[in-house]
Amino acid sequence: MTLEPKHYGVKRPYHAPRRQAQADQTRAAILEAAMELFNTQGFSKTTVRQVADKAAVSEQTVYNVFEDKVGLLYAAGMHAMETGTGDPEVELIAALHAEPDAMERIRIVARATREIWEGGAFELEQMVYSPDVKDPRLIELSEKALTHTLASTRAMAEILYPDEIRRPGMSLDDIATYFTAVDTAATVSKLIKLGWTLQRYEDWVLEILTLFLDPGWVDQHTSTQPAP
Repeated sequence: MTLEPKHYGVKRPYHAPRRQAQADQTRAAILEAAMELFNTQGFSKTTVRQVADKAAVSEQTVYNVFEDKVGLLYAAGMHAMETGTGDPEVELIAALHAEPDAMERIRIVARATREIWEGGAFELEQMVYSPDVKDPRLIELSEKALTHTLASTRAMAEILYPDEIRRPGMSLDDIATYFTAVDTAATVSKLIKLGWTLQRYEDWVLEILTLFLDPGWVDQHTSTQPAP
């Protein structure tokens, strides 16, 4: 008779991928709950307890994953850059490549700009630069956000303004810098306080983006368009 060896002390297999998937789901649920609360009642009025209750996890779990409330805000900002705004940016670039008319491409960008501010970007940027929150993580986040915005804006400018229709003397870096400086939550907020709607802001963005085109090309393009 052959005796099978007993595997004393051998643990059951550890399913790391499954545990990681569960951890990712928990993190996503907490982040989604935090962003909803931040957007509806503000950062300062939102507590970690409220976030935990909304995400259906313990308060300690929130602290374990994000350290504190500022950690939640930092993670939300990074998420917006790495994933949250990733898909819309990809879709926008694809739409621009698919559109043959240069002026229509500019209209697409102006419309997308309004839609972004109508979403969570407005509230998120205000929270990151809020005077209520002073933390090195948010300084890092703001710096990364600026770099990200400049890079994505320049990529967009490459499609909108090829050499043959770009205003003489205007570089792609110039366009990216100018538009990044103008298209901010602070600018939108101030204009809204002055009575503008986001639709009016879209119209203004369209005017600004048109200024980066060669005036001669704009005149010629306009003259060849059929009357409405």
